[in-house]
Amino acid sequence: MVKKIGIGLVVLLLIIAGGVYYVFSNLNEFVRTVVEEAGSRSTSVAVTLGEVDIKVSEASAAMGNLNVGNPAGFKSDYAFNLGAIKVTIDSDSIGQNPIVVEEVVITAPKVIYEVGDGLSNIETIQANVDRFIKDTVGESSGGDESASSGEEQKVVINNLYIRGTEVSVSAPFLGGDALGTAVPDIHLTDIGKGEGGADPAEIASQVIDQLLAGVTGAVGKLNLDDLAKGATEALQGVAGEAAGAVDGLSEGAGGAVEEATEGVGDTINNLLGN
Repeated sequence: MVKKIGIGLVVLLLIIAGGVYYVFSNLNEFVRTVVEEAGSRSTSVAVTLGEVDIKVSEASAAMGNLNVGNPAGFKSDYAFNLGAIKVTIDSDSIGQNPIVVEEVVITAPKVIYEVGDGLSNIETIQANVDRFIKDTVGESSGGDESASSGEEQKVVINNLYIRGTEVSVSAPFLGGDALGTAVPDIHLTDIGKGEGGADPAEIASQVIDQLLAGVTGAVGKLNLDDLAKGATEALQGVAGEAAGAVDGLSEGAGGAVEEATEGVGDTINNLLGN
């Protein structure tokens, strides 16, 4: 009997060891899945994560090529790419709830701000995130439902930095050119701390919400409405000159039409300061 119990304990330990090995050997893929699902859920667009490198012994992680796609109807390659991400975890909190992240550093995100017929791609994603936050807050105040989700893994982030964000503006009135601008660095503290931690989707929505707000503010300083109006007036003026040249049926009308048409590109470049 004792021998059988001993064999049973050995088998149990082997099963546990195998499970631990499986978890750690698949940790990178697990994190990738969580990030992609949480990001996609909070933005309502496709979110993909390229590289994940978890270092358990150092309680740190490095990620790269976190790509946030565009809403339907937009043509640019992506809305933004978060570049390099470095995460440092409080090792004492591993296995606890909430888990405490000491620092997240996002370096050199790239954003493509695409102007649409109504909202831009960034404003559309912003609306999706705001809707998600509103729905999440409503669910969390749902009494018994919120209590049942109390054991869900929560996260607190002490410091989050977003540095070196670059924005390219894409719009039809730019005539194929692109406007570039920089976003002031962002530093957030104590994310999820007041609520005893937040779930990954809530964390993702808060981070993206802050980044989108920074991008929208930076783009707002470019006065796109004025640029679009100026480009439209310039095109109308060029069209009027070309029509007048044709109506004149003068000897140099053909040259005037060509000269007026070529002026479109120069006019738009002048508006952009090129």
